[in-house]
Amino acid sequence: MRNWNRNLRILWLWLSTSFRAAPGLMAISTVLVAARAITAPTQTYGVSRLVDGIASDRSSTIALGIGIIVGGLAVSFLADGLGWPLQDTAQERMAGRVHADLLDVTSGIPGLSHHERPDVADRLELVRERAWRMGVGAEVLLWAFATVTNTATVLTLLGSVHPVLLVLPLLGGARIWSAYLSSIRQQKAWEDSMPQERLIDRLIEVAKDPRTGLELRVFGLGRVLLERIFTLQTERFDRRVEAARWGGKVDGLVRLVFGVAYAVAVVWVVLRARDGQSSAGDVVLVLLLAPQVDQMTGGIAQNVYWVGEVVRSFSRYDWLREYAKQNAWQASLTPAPERLTSGIELRDVGFSYPGSDSAVLSGIDLKVPAGSAVALVGENGAGKTTLVKLLARMYDPTTGRILVDGVDLSTIRPDDWRSQLSAGFQDFVKFELTAREVVGIGDLARAGDDDAVRTAIARGDAEGVIAGLPHGLDSQLGKKFAEGVELSGGQWQRLALARAFMRERPLLLLLDEPTAALDPEAEHRLYEQYAAAAKVAAAETGGITVLVSHRFSTVRMADLIVVMHDGRVEEFGTHGDLLAAGGRYAELFELQARAYR
Repeated sequence: MRNWNRNLRILWLWLSTSFRAAPGLMAISTVLVAARAITAPTQTYGVSRLVDGIASDRSSTIALGIGIIVGGLAVSFLADGLGWPLQDTAQERMAGRVHADLLDVTSGIPGLSHHERPDVADRLELVRERAWRMGVGAEVLLWAFATVTNTATVLTLLGSVHPVLLVLPLLGGARIWSAYLSSIRQQKAWEDSMPQERLIDRLIEVAKDPRTGLELRVFGLGRVLLERIFTLQTERFDRRVEAARWGGKVDGLVRLVFGVAYAVAVVWVVLRARDGQSSAGDVVLVLLLAPQVDQMTGGIAQNVYWVGEVVRSFSRYDWLREYAKQNAWQASLTPAPERLTSGIELRDVGFSYPGSDSAVLSGIDLKVPAGSAVALVGENGAGKTTLVKLLARMYDPTTGRILVDGVDLSTIRPDDWRSQLSAGFQDFVKFELTAREVVGIGDLARAGDDDAVRTAIARGDAEGVIAGLPHGLDSQLGKKFAEGVELSGGQWQRLALARAFMRERPLLLLLDEPTAALDPEAEHRLYEQYAAAAKVAAAETGGITVLVSHRFSTVRMADLIVVMHDGRVEEFGTHGDLLAAGGRYAELFELQARAYR
């Protein structure tokens, strides 16, 4: 029952998406394809009437035959003249609707878990890679309707000669069965080769990305990458070709059986005509319809394949919609606070990434007072960035809770919470937009406010970057564009920092090593800016600043320093307290200070 309901849901999704994309065009196209589908067999019937009329010298039968033939030509001319442009337009609108829906669904998933699971990644890749098959869904739907109409017409005409001739379509129907088996086999080959497909795409990106070009050439990796890509493509190709070869053999055998049956049927009808049991028109009808039966069953077989492909694509799309619905955190209905009064508290927080059994964080108990600046320190892999992601609610904790002014963060609407955040990351995005947009998107509500953008640029110490651009804020960034300007890593990072300054009063400012590409002096100057901004936010909204850095000269200005090790909080306190304690923080601080001395 569950499968039946799901199949109905998938079919409805296909139909509704097609007609929602272009309702008027789809309605007109449906009528036109039906008219086109019955034209050929109807004209064949007209030819048989014409032959019978000539043989028996009946003017009315001759006129009927000519009328059917001419009428069929007119309908065919009209349907072809109007139908193809309308179908092409409907298909384009369907493709646009599908891609818009896919973007809406995938971007609407509030968390990042789907990026961490290989099984989900494979499905998402299949959805994206075969989205165009959903795009042709409107055309395939019309094909299917035309095939059904054509089949009904051909069966009616064959049955009018003799019911035994209906065996021909049944034998031809074996092609539908072979096409179904072939499509199942080919689909299995596609799905089995998806890991290679994703790896090939990734290696190609690495091979052509300018950022990797230097190391590829220095270490001579170009040939290694090409050989790896070729090996993977060969594995993928062999698997898919084997499935296609099997389908071709089965189809060839089925068509051979149908050809023999067709020859026997023609001889049988001719013998009946010699005995006076059938007319000359019946012989002509069978001679002309038999090839149409082969074309009809071939059309159905092709439609079975394409209907199967579209249904499978919509099945994956339906799965994606269900996945997005189940992971939409719909139970999170509490609005985010306008200000913090007590702060953020972590109670026995633990976290494991999806698909992994090992805990990245475990047993974290920490209270961050409202209005404070907190620094997270520790070796690489200690769990600092993961903790930042949990605070931004990119994930929910596997165990424990995060409380915001006593309210569980998992109950707060994710979009509301993130609208109260601002962030700067080490792995920042190089948005290849105009300089104004690169900074302004940090606060979409004020992206068009030049004063706000320039203030953020000043606070992010990026005025020198803008001054060096040919058209200032209107300069297009990125070498992919004709007049695009490429920036250095440090310049891109300064613009990313300015973007983080666009929201002036965030409740939570997350800074995950956002100055890694800058020298220590520039970093210290920027953190002084952040500290000043944090004090203003703390006074007005109780905002909290969380800083991740490996430079202890910077973190010492924080109100609270949290030392992490192996996913746990090992110690916390002020800079002076931690030095006096003589623990891990004091050891790391001394090592770094000795290096500078």
